[in-house]
Amino acid sequence: METHIFRVKATEVPAGIPDDANPREANLNRQVYRKVKASLFGGEGSDGTGSFHLKHGGIVLVAEKVERLESDLYRLWFNPSVKQGVANGNHSYQLILAAQKEADIPPDQYVEIKVHVNVPAQIVPDLADGLNTSMQVREESLADLRNKFDWLKKVCESRPSGMKAISWHEGNDGSYDVREVLALLMALDPTRYPLEDPVGIENTYARVSSVFRAYLTNPERVEKFAPIALEALELYEYIRFSASRLWQGKFRLLKIADKPSSGSVFTFPFLLNETGKPEASDIRLTKAAAIPCLAAFRPMVNVDENGHASWKYDFTEVKSMWDQYGDEVMREVHDTVTRQHNGNTHYAGRSPMLYRATSKTLELADLRRQLARQ
Repeated sequence: METHIFRVKATEVPAGIPDDANPREANLNRQVYRKVKASLFGGEGSDGTGSFHLKHGGIVLVAEKVERLESDLYRLWFNPSVKQGVANGNHSYQLILAAQKEADIPPDQYVEIKVHVNVPAQIVPDLADGLNTSMQVREESLADLRNKFDWLKKVCESRPSGMKAISWHEGNDGSYDVREVLALLMALDPTRYPLEDPVGIENTYARVSSVFRAYLTNPERVEKFAPIALEALELYEYIRFSASRLWQGKFRLLKIADKPSSGSVFTFPFLLNETGKPEASDIRLTKAAAIPCLAAFRPMVNVDENGHASWKYDFTEVKSMWDQYGDEVMREVHDTVTRQHNGNTHYAGRSPMLYRATSKTLELADLRRQLARQ
């Protein structure tokens, strides 16, 4: 490996440098970056310009190679097939590019750019992690940099809004945090959380970070749920979307329902209507109530000896079971909220007893169905 250090005029910092080696999306709204911008323009009581590179940590890049064209002109090469580009300082890089368009940056402001070449691809995440120490990088951002979600991304690509629906790392927008999606899949695993004694299953709602760490120790185990992953997310959203129809007139909504802010609706990116667009509603089942309902479907999941998951029945039949027995499952949730936790839905979502009760309810309902068929 080798390192090149450049001191570049802020007005001449080039656009187009990739940021694949960075674990975070740029966020220019934070107070610290407003101060960096003021320093770039010589404001906030500074002595003017010329010292930005001394007061700023600079930008660190990982590149394929550095080519010298003239005495003070260089070309950087980046390999798009591996994660290269900005490893640290992406916020500052984007801020400088924006400042170039907004106003005249003083001509004697410089930024230091350090370029590492011949860096093995497998250590780029560790390099980025070590550099991004002013604010700790979240685990999912580094996991994304290490390609730990590629299998899930491949699954989600087949749904029009699937990729955008998930926040894969810090700074991403999305209806779901990737850790939450993984926790939902893990909540359906009858080998991880056996029906008779699902120790820790409440953490799929209450302690997503600890469940995510369990994922990181053995991501291949969850990857084997890829064949049912999209349908699992559809089922989760169907539970939240259709709950108000199933419970209508049976029990009070207030304890286990969410209402959106005024003038908005909830959208369900994995639950598509007949036109292929995401369903929307002005009410949905709360997360604390919905996850125990989803976990109740563990009896409907088969896991073979190699860990590969499949539905016990065709998915349309699994989904229809919610239409048939969802009110029974929700009654367990509602009773737990109102009778055992004094109306506190969050505490109910953390109750191991509730997960046992919802699973048993659906398991018994399935047995009744089988007996009726016989």
